[in-house]
Amino acid sequence: MNKYPPECPFCGRYVVRPETTKTEFGEILSGRCNCGAVYVCDPTGHNAGEAYMEALALARGNWEIELMGEDIDYQTKDMDYDLKTHMKIYSAGVSEMKRKLIFVKHGSQNTKDSNRLSADSSQENLLPVTRYSSSSLKRHLKERIKDALISQSYTEIADMARNDKGVIRHLISLAYEKDEVSAWRAIEAMGVVAGELSKEKMDVVRDTIRRLLWSMGEESGGIGWSAAEMLGEIIRSNPDEFADIIPIVWSFKEEEMFRPGVVWAMGRIASVRPDLVRFILKDMQHMITDKNPAVRGYAAWTIGILNENSFIEDINKLTSDKSLIHFYQNGDLAQKTVAEIAIDSVKSMIYKQNK
Repeated sequence: MNKYPPECPFCGRYVVRPETTKTEFGEILSGRCNCGAVYVCDPTGHNAGEAYMEALALARGNWEIELMGEDIDYQTKDMDYDLKTHMKIYSAGVSEMKRKLIFVKHGSQNTKDSNRLSADSSQENLLPVTRYSSSSLKRHLKERIKDALISQSYTEIADMARNDKGVIRHLISLAYEKDEVSAWRAIEAMGVVAGELSKEKMDVVRDTIRRLLWSMGEESGGIGWSAAEMLGEIIRSNPDEFADIIPIVWSFKEEEMFRPGVVWAMGRIASVRPDLVRFILKDMQHMITDKNPAVRGYAAWTIGILNENSFIEDINKLTSDKSLIHFYQNGDLAQKTVAEIAIDSVKSMIYKQNK
């Protein structure tokens, strides 16, 4: 493993060690480069999604991430980083690859902006500290959400969201690590929240949809790692209202990083409104032969839900595929082989055919 002094990925200057920064949501490890880029450290590798959202908030100057306009151009970069030695890591082992230093910069930021930002280098003044006066807010909102995810109390999270749009931002950040069950429950909770808010605050839900779609686009730097899955849950919560979003989500199948989530989202929508996603069948031949085992597994599962018997022979070819993938179902995250999913899919279609 090689280590070198960390440099800003935007301007090449060496950056100083991130320091404790006070914000309205607690303390984070952050810094600013002279070029105007801000950076946040995730020293454990377990909160990278949250660190990205914090870096975006620092770049913006407030924490209303879901209100950022689609015309705002942000660039994001990250590096593997060791906080203890303040070194950039190359050729890190698996256990260290997730330790990140995450950078965000306004894509349109000019020299004048950079000079103004670098002149104000006081870490304590980056964002205001909120002094909570109500005893009901003593516990950090994020911790309350985490507790509710553990118990799968999604209606409780929806109740929080009625009074605080910050809940949506936290759910997005908590959905980053998709090898953890809590991330998938955050994804699932987003659907419940959207379903409840769409009854009285449709504008908030539509803004969230726009924000998630933006996060998947090139102008965002492709930071929407779980956006496709969350969009699937939002659509699933109110398919008649959000049917117009389905083709847009499906169009992201062309992006390799989003393809597994897009196919999974289609399966979730199909479980409540198969008629709205049957148009994807013309593309599913490519999905079940994709090089990514997650795409193959989710495709087999989705076809089984759609009960498309013309694919039985093709899915049968996957019943010897021993590739392991994460598979979230009924509140639990398990590792399943593509073969196991394919076998269940074929059995389901044959059962429905003979019923």
